[in-house]
Amino acid sequence: MIKYKRLILVFFILLFTNCSSTISKNSVILPKDKIYAISTFWNYTETPMAGFRASTIIDGVLSNRGVRTISLIGGEDEIESVKSKESFIKKKINRAKSLGADYIILGSVQEWRYKTGIDGEPVVSYSVKVIDLNDGSIAFSGVGAKSGWGHKSIGVVAQEIANKLIPQFIP
Repeated sequence: MIKYKRLILVFFILLFTNCSSTISKNSVILPKDKIYAISTFWNYTETPMAGFRASTIIDGVLSNRGVRTISLIGGEDEIESVKSKESFIKKKINRAKSLGADYIILGSVQEWRYKTGIDGEPVVSYSVKVIDLNDGSIAFSGVGAKSGWGHKSIGVVAQEIANKLIPQFIP
């Protein structure tokens, strides 16, 4: 009987840790009254426009918190015309500076899909980096990953990650 209880306990531990979110971050508080430019996130997935989706979710969550943002999120063909990620970032930083932003938020999407199987759970993973445009230093860097239940959408899971990452640098 004790073996069965242990087996059931191990099963539930594995079940609940498999769907948990993982947030890796450094805790820093940046001023809320500054201007934050948001760039299109780089997409490392096979899902079209995942970088655009993730960056617009971050933009929306920041705006909801009363943070002044400047959107540098381009259209569908923006990434296709880029020669390298470095030139893309440099172009976005220069544009943010010319518009008077104090910080720029960059990021990349590592996973943005539905798992195959019975439930088709959403799985999202992306990173966020905030760069101080005055000195070029990285003011914040964080990574969030989460899988949700079958009744959630990818957008909901991505917003849950944003709601955990953003308070780490904007109170």
